[in-house]
Amino acid sequence: MRSRTATEISKKRITGGGTPHVSIQEKRILVNKLIKTLAVGVMTIGAASAVAANQQTKTDQSPASKLMQVADNAAPNPDDPNAPPPGSRKPDGDAVYPNPVSDLAKKDGYKFDDGRYRNKDGDPQPVVTKDYTVDWGTWNGFRRYHDACHVCHGPNALGSTFAPALAESLKTMDYNTFVATVSGGRVVNRAGTEYVMPSFGSDKNIMCYIDDIYTYIKARSLYATDSKTGMPPGRPNGREDVSPEAKKAADDCTG
Repeated sequence: MRSRTATEISKKRITGGGTPHVSIQEKRILVNKLIKTLAVGVMTIGAASAVAANQQTKTDQSPASKLMQVADNAAPNPDDPNAPPPGSRKPDGDAVYPNPVSDLAKKDGYKFDDGRYRNKDGDPQPVVTKDYTVDWGTWNGFRRYHDACHVCHGPNALGSTFAPALAESLKTMDYNTFVATVSGGRVVNRAGTEYVMPSFGSDKNIMCYIDDIYTYIKARSLYATDSKTGMPPGRPNGREDVSPEAKKAADDCTG
């Protein structure tokens, strides 16, 4: 007896005449055809997705990825044992291995001194690229702030119910006042409530990195003033290499 095809079985079901008897072999034919049809569909979708993903990778790399690639290209030659280490500076403060952060700092007129970018008054300044890659000081300040300061002053320097938003405070507070307040403490009476800022002058975990903490909060303050500048809430996208000067300053301070 000839086995009926899947098409014949389907026609008999559609035209009626009762429920036909379907053998095990006929069921297998139907199942196998269904599996093949589904497999072809899945393979087609998968291939299309792979092509789209490949095109997206080629044409839509994130600016941050391109930025870090530029920084990687300006690195010491691993085959040269006498090559200066990453983050090294020339006698005039220019980077031995230029990168987008050092280029921007130079464009803004900042001078590199004692491991930090500084303005004409000698105050440390944040350097933040359009892709939110930052100088070492701002990066380290982000870490130090969220280790020691955010408990009172809130994440991202946005304040809390009992301590001010330092991102707002630094819109008017200068560097010297900031350092004096952190080191000496402060007491403020507002509407009969006394707010106490303790002194951290003897805390090396704070004072040895006070310039870095300041530059991070300053970056947040600049963003609070104009979102086209400074550092938005959250973690920076990348950082510049730490310089030998910054390492030495931290080691000398912490002992």
